[in-house]
Amino acid sequence: MRVRRLCLVVTLCCATASVVAQTVSDSVRVVRRTLLLDVGRSRVQDTYLSPHGYAGPSVGALFVTERQARWGGGRVSVMGIYGADGGFLQREVGGGYRAWDASLTAAGGWHHNWHPARGLRLAAGGLMELSLGGTYLSRGGNNPAAGRAAVQCVASGIVEWDFRLGRVPLQARAQLDIPLLGGMFSPEYGQSYYEIFSLGHYSHNVCFTHPLNAPSARLLTTLTVPVGRARLVVGYRGEARQSHIHNLKHHNWTHRFVIGYVRTLQWLR
Repeated sequence: MRVRRLCLVVTLCCATASVVAQTVSDSVRVVRRTLLLDVGRSRVQDTYLSPHGYAGPSVGALFVTERQARWGGGRVSVMGIYGADGGFLQREVGGGYRAWDASLTAAGGWHHNWHPARGLRLAAGGLMELSLGGTYLSRGGNNPAAGRAAVQCVASGIVEWDFRLGRVPLQARAQLDIPLLGGMFSPEYGQSYYEIFSLGHYSHNVCFTHPLNAPSARLLTTLTVPVGRARLVVGYRGEARQSHIHNLKHHNWTHRFVIGYVRTLQWLR
């Protein structure tokens, strides 16, 4: 009789522990925060300012947050991306002329996640992105500077692989973002900002954008390596932002080396 009672108690304790563990697991929300600094080279051309291209060193910072959504049964993640970039450029032909380029971006959205194999994660979703920026030429005549503003819907895909090299846990990751539809501010050919904002001569200055008139993409590939208790991130960031609106062309091509760190936190829902 005592043996039966003991077995019953043990069984009840195990069942209770299993239920509690499952409840705690379901209530934990994983949050990943990544800070990246990058340095490399950019090439910028804006025919509103000059027909020439400008190239030179550029730097940037990118802060990425990713967490599990409160809905979707653990298969949906929420992402936020915040970036700042600056370039110190010189005219490619002739030299002597300099340009400064800067931009800010903020994006947020969702991804649906699949795990087809152990350690492998595939994700696809969409982001809404706001970008602001401008270019200034040291000698630009009556219009030495040009501003940019755009809101775009972005298709986003992620491939992530956790693996081991010997006893060292590593993570390889690639994310590709492609703007699909949106709106962009642009003056017309020969139209000054004074005419737009002071005289009120608006002329379809907010334009509909799509991959045919604004083909753009951002690729971020990283490798995460543990260093002590920290997790170091190294990789490559390539970005192409282009537009051809009102007979004005703008492009900014960037190639940069990335270094940073990632921090993973667990929060109770």
